[in-house]
Amino acid sequence: MEIGDLISKETGTNDDSGTNLLFLIKRLTRNWYWIFLSLTITVSLCMVYLYFQPDIYEIKSSILINTDEKGAEFSENIVLDDLENFYSSKVVENEIEVLTSVNLIRRTLEELGLQNSFYVPNGILRKREVYGDEVPIIIDFKELPTRVINVPSLHLEFIDNENFYLLNENGSKKMVKYGEPLKNSAGVFTVKLKGEKLPELPPENLEVVFNDLRELAFYLSDEISAEPTNKLSTAVGITFYDPLPERGEMIVDKLVELYNKRAFESISSTAENTIEFIDLQMGQLTKELEAIELKIEEFKKKNEISDLSSESQLYLESTRGNKQMLSEYYIKIDVLNDIIQELEIDEDSYKVLQGVMIVEDQSLSDMINNFNQLLRERQRLLKTVNPSNPLLKNLEGQIFDLRKDILESAKNDRRSFQVAVNNLEESSKRTEARVGRVPVIERELLNLTRDQGIKQENYLYLMKKREEAMLSSAANSGKSARTIDPAMAGIYPVRPLKKFLVLASIAIGIGIPLSIIVISDKLFGKITQKSELMRLTKVPVLGEVAKSKKGKIYLKDPTQRSIIGEQVSLIWSNLKYAIKEGDGKVLASTSSVGGEGKTFFTIQLARVMAASGKKVAVLEFDLRKPALLEKLNVKSQQGISDYLEDHTLKIEDIMLLPDENENITILGAGRLPNNPMFAMNNPRIRELIEGLKSGFDYILIDTAPVGLVSDAYALAPFIDALIYIVRYNFTQRTHVGIINGIYEEKKFNNPMIVMNDAKMEHFYGYGYGYYENQKRFKKGETIYQ
Repeated sequence: MEIGDLISKETGTNDDSGTNLLFLIKRLTRNWYWIFLSLTITVSLCMVYLYFQPDIYEIKSSILINTDEKGAEFSENIVLDDLENFYSSKVVENEIEVLTSVNLIRRTLEELGLQNSFYVPNGILRKREVYGDEVPIIIDFKELPTRVINVPSLHLEFIDNENFYLLNENGSKKMVKYGEPLKNSAGVFTVKLKGEKLPELPPENLEVVFNDLRELAFYLSDEISAEPTNKLSTAVGITFYDPLPERGEMIVDKLVELYNKRAFESISSTAENTIEFIDLQMGQLTKELEAIELKIEEFKKKNEISDLSSESQLYLESTRGNKQMLSEYYIKIDVLNDIIQELEIDEDSYKVLQGVMIVEDQSLSDMINNFNQLLRERQRLLKTVNPSNPLLKNLEGQIFDLRKDILESAKNDRRSFQVAVNNLEESSKRTEARVGRVPVIERELLNLTRDQGIKQENYLYLMKKREEAMLSSAANSGKSARTIDPAMAGIYPVRPLKKFLVLASIAIGIGIPLSIIVISDKLFGKITQKSELMRLTKVPVLGEVAKSKKGKIYLKDPTQRSIIGEQVSLIWSNLKYAIKEGDGKVLASTSSVGGEGKTFFTIQLARVMAASGKKVAVLEFDLRKPALLEKLNVKSQQGISDYLEDHTLKIEDIMLLPDENENITILGAGRLPNNPMFAMNNPRIRELIEGLKSGFDYILIDTAPVGLVSDAYALAPFIDALIYIVRYNFTQRTHVGIINGIYEEKKFNNPMIVMNDAKMEHFYGYGYGYYENQKRFKKGETIYQ
């Protein structure tokens, strides 16, 4: 078995997954007072919040919104095909926006008279809002204020059925009669009783708060939500949160009522405006029809006629036919003129002729089509041949000949059409001549009859549209939204979530110290657990030394068992496995930086060895910043540095023999040298160590930290084992690389680690619970005694 594995087994190293959890639990147990303080603060804050936070109830309702699909079916059944102008198309999403609009909520608040809120005392520094029958008074404004900003509350104290006290801010009281006008920045108002007298148990004090309805509407808009119940339905669920269930139900019901009212007004406004306009036009047409009918009646009486002449009818038909034919001939002549003009202007033009679709002469149409085809063929050849190409010249000759034929044919057709036009015009003149035979009186009657017919048609059209508008208004007179479930408040409040908040405060109370511990352990890069160190290095760990109290360090034998003494004894036992008997006389202790406890451990190890009867020499070889003698409160005139410089000095001259322990001898650092590195390479070091070996069982060397200076490396050839001190929550993880380098590069013999400053949470594993039930030290005693 490897020495590292054996030592790890002896010292109780546990590298399983439960180590970290056990370590954390012990850290929390050890710091229970911080957890208790954190829990007390967070739970207290939660309780204070819950104390002042009112209970909020959820009010739910559901409505069914009428959409244009159902309205369209109704319109088709009643032959209202062109009533789109009167039917308001609605989309559920748009109606939800209207339903939850701030303006509609404000109207709801006005309708319910929520310009004021009322509060009564409810415990220490707490008040409760009341509504309905719990409020014995009414605030009646002479004129409803448009805005209420920074208006102070009223504080009332009830006396009897005729008077009440009005409390001022300075604590004074003013007696006021019910109905007496009062005035503040909100306006003029009166305080009236709801009934004839106060209830049997009226509230002692009542606070009246003046609400700005605009701001209150904006606030309530966040508390009201409307969502479709599903994508295939037009049903909408309404949710509202309010501390007063009764008031919340009334707000939701009133909101739906006003929504229906506004929707009906919007739907009916177009139809009503149309009916009003039609009635105005029909009234004007009625007067005009009566006047025309009266003229016709007087005209017929005056001229003694009863019917129009059949000749007038024939004249009208003939004239209409001639005009239509003349119009067609004029169009054809214009087309031919355009063709002729195009051909005559530029004989060398190769422009395509238009109007072929209107030409009636098939031969001319064919020639124009051929002409256009030849032009396109010429254009195509120009892209591939020279202008002098015979094929191109031949094609241009054909175009020239065909141009002449088209021009001649078009002129002939134009002459033919002109002759036809002349004949029709002559016929029209003859017809007009025949009209002269129709009595003038009959023509005047025809004009009157024509005016009568036009106005009568307009009257009938307006009459039809008026009936349609009235039918549309009647069809849309129903509710825009039908209530499925009226507003209903839940039995229990939904906010605040008391159980959740209490559990959250407990979790936060535990989480804050837990987070601090985890952050301090993990984020600051320091060694916190033995298992963590074991993952970072292959160097065997001899054991742990518990955290010590501040105080003087003694060299005398322990007067009683102590945790540190037992731990150092275990470390010494582990050392016996690491080094052979007789070869491990020189032991050195070092660390990464100062303050990790190497001097403290050296003294404790010397005490344990001395207690077993071993002769121990302790060398203070930190020639830069010695601390061993200072910790022991011992002064020395000469030391190791003096011995190295002065060859006349003997080893016995620098030895200190403390009276506290006859088995321990101390060799101090002496006077600090100017060049410690030069002193560490002095050949007399070998003489010093070899001389001590003959007189002592063990030599313990307290060296300088290897992470700061290289002094200790000069002693490597004389050292049998190196004890590297790692201090919990002090040694950086990066410093582990120093001992790894020593181990891998074999700079020292038998490097091993001792973990210092262990707290109770580090003592997981075997053996350390043995002292938990031992008698506590008396006041003034320490574990070093």
